[in-house]
Amino acid sequence: MLEFISNYQKTIQRVLYLLGIIIVVLFFIVLPENVIKSSIRLSTPFLLGSLAALIASRAGVLNLAIEGKMLLGAFIGVAVLYRPGMESIDPIIGVVAATLSGGVLGMIFAVLYLQIRINLIILALALNLFVANATVFFMRVWYDSFGTLADPSIQGLPTIDLPLIQDIPFIGAVFSGYNAIVYISWVMVIVIWLILTRTKFGRHIRAVGENQEAAETVGINVTRVQIFALTLSGMLAGIAGAFLSLGVLSQFLENMTAGRGWIALTVAIFALDRPLPAFITSLFFGAAEAVSLYLSRQPEITIPPDFMLMLPQIATLVALVLVALRIRGSEVLKRRLFVKQFSQEFDDFREMMSPKSKSKRET
Repeated sequence: MLEFISNYQKTIQRVLYLLGIIIVVLFFIVLPENVIKSSIRLSTPFLLGSLAALIASRAGVLNLAIEGKMLLGAFIGVAVLYRPGMESIDPIIGVVAATLSGGVLGMIFAVLYLQIRINLIILALALNLFVANATVFFMRVWYDSFGTLADPSIQGLPTIDLPLIQDIPFIGAVFSGYNAIVYISWVMVIVIWLILTRTKFGRHIRAVGENQEAAETVGINVTRVQIFALTLSGMLAGIAGAFLSLGVLSQFLENMTAGRGWIALTVAIFALDRPLPAFITSLFFGAAEAVSLYLSRQPEITIPPDFMLMLPQIATLVALVLVALRIRGSEVLKRRLFVKQFSQEFDDFREMMSPKSKSKRET
């Protein structure tokens, strides 16, 4: 089985991509229209978070602080717009503030890890815990609010109807009528792909992620590249947080990310750190959450609602198991290929040094 996978690895990869496309097509055919729209909407934080994770991973850093950066973006987006008794301001300003806050936190994270050399896992966990508790603290101290930060002055992002597309049957109903961050997430898939594959900076990111020593020998400043990558990663996570607070609820809730940053990290790993597979995988997790909410609202379904709400977590667990199996299988394949190549080379050498081979060369 492993030899078959090794010999037909590219073919299997193409088949998996084709299956992913088929699943997406079936997704649009089978599910009700409102569930499809909810799935696309709910997949947005997973998509932006996975893009944040994969851009850092391509630079050789496992960004475990996605959850904290998303939560910070969600809080800052609302805090900037919070103006009790005053005229509300454009929510885009809140999105920009959330993006910048995520970028600043990403830069701080990069400096602490790359310059001060703090352990990556400890730093990420500390940052996540710090942001989670800091948002609660400032809600209580600055706004005298407990659990929820809401006010009529906080306006959510309006929906946008796409010209021409909105008039097309079914397609217009499914792909039109979202807020700006949803469309930005789609554009960012293409932008990140172009950055990684078509720009000098993207080539440097991939070179650093694949082999830092080799990148340094050709003159690439590894630390600078990783700082830029982690800053960009933080900005993407900040936008994802702004979607939760301004694109869905128009308020901030304590710990409102609810583990979505960790799921986004799983999406990036499952998608092999590639933007297009990350988009498809994010859609799957968004569909899992949307379907769980849809089924929990159906009175004829007797399954407990809490079990339905577990579907996204079950999907995450299944994805992690598949990722672990893929990594384990890859390690076994590498060992078997090495043994096979070494045995072949040893046999060739032994045959070359045999008496018959020597006599043939002498004659």
